[in-house]
Amino acid sequence: MKRRILVVVLAVVAVAVVVTLVLTRASGGNKVTGDTFETTTGKTFTIALDANASTGYNWSQTTKDTNVVAYVDNAYMATATDPQVVGGGGTDTFTFKAVGKGTTTITLAYARPWESVPPAQTRTITVTVK
Repeated sequence: MKRRILVVVLAVVAVAVVVTLVLTRASGGNKVTGDTFETTTGKTFTIALDANASTGYNWSQTTKDTNVVAYVDNAYMATATDPQVVGGGGTDTFTFKAVGKGTTTITLAYARPWESVPPAQTRTITVTVK
């Protein structure tokens, strides 16, 4: 039984490390996948990333030009799992607002804040605001 739980936990952690990037336009619900995103001034959008907070890893963001895109909020939502499973994953969602015309990049890093090593995962999204 303990071995089975360990296998399930390891599988969940492995899946959590495989990051899914989804860009969603808040108005209209259009989903855009990939490393580029185009929107218009005043619109909000989200970036949702698979995560597993129980591992100590979390996502952080850096926006290169905050005159083009402003960070609004971040929320983690655990995935509903069997109560017997320890360490289930979830989704880390970042919300941004297009505040000015131009192009900028958003860099997201999945790391343990106390470790002095490169992040386990990084994603860079180029955002163009028209």
